[in-house]
Amino acid sequence: MYRLLLSLSMALVIWGFRLSAQDYSWWNNKHNWDGITPWSSYLVYSPSYLGPNALPVPKIQNGRPPGHSSLEIGMDGHYSKGDKTANLFTGLFFPLFSKRVGLGLTYVPVEMYRTDTITRDLRRSREYDPGGFSMGDLYLSTYIQLVEEQERIPDVLFTVNLKTASGTKFDGARHTNAPGYFFDLSAGKTLFTGDGAIREMRGYAMVGFYVYQTNLADHLQNDAFLYGAGFDLNIGRFRVDQQWGGYIGYLEIGDKPMVYRLNLTFCGLRGMDLKVRLQQGIFDFPYTSLRISTLIRL
Repeated sequence: MYRLLLSLSMALVIWGFRLSAQDYSWWNNKHNWDGITPWSSYLVYSPSYLGPNALPVPKIQNGRPPGHSSLEIGMDGHYSKGDKTANLFTGLFFPLFSKRVGLGLTYVPVEMYRTDTITRDLRRSREYDPGGFSMGDLYLSTYIQLVEEQERIPDVLFTVNLKTASGTKFDGARHTNAPGYFFDLSAGKTLFTGDGAIREMRGYAMVGFYVYQTNLADHLQNDAFLYGAGFDLNIGRFRVDQQWGGYIGYLEIGDKPMVYRLNLTFCGLRGMDLKVRLQQGIFDFPYTSLRISTLIRL
């Protein structure tokens, strides 16, 4: 028994030593590391070279806040040639003082991913086995409706949004481990209302300014023009939203993501809606994404 315990102890010591002595020689050779420059400087801070939840295209606003307290819980699946990702999505909104001012929070509590070695090396990830779990960033948003819709005047909504640095697996190129923020101004107008099959038709557009921190000594942040537009159609208990948008960075490093979104919502009974969102990356966002979620009106 003594010899068995001694052998197990020695094995644990050797295993622990190997873990602590583990180096990144494979990464150093692959990316010609000069031995001086911090490895983080080799990562590319852009949506083209990171996970799908690192620098996504923000929500495209339609000119008016949700108007009621709600909790959204869902699952996302993101698919690209070299990256398969699934994550839990949560969102919370509640009015402040009046229905024209509100606070929103969105968060990805856990993300499960697997990338191939080609994508790993393209992103300069330091994960030899590129897969596992990570946590996402928390977004805090303030909604302020500046103008309410009238006969010839559209709804106008202004939002202020803060991206925290809560995302993990920075060395695996999953998140940026850096803060960001964006402002947007949207305007929307109801084009048609009726009591028949089609209840409402609505168009809207959005512009804004998106900023996120980078790892470049000569460009500490990327300043981007944010844009979007959409068209909503209410048919009975169903709502169909088609949206297009993105942002345009100025560093020319794959920082001009553009996406198309199709949102299908079934407005159910007892204060609960079922939502399905399909998102297709058009430019600088190499993912096709599907979200299935439940919206609970609180």
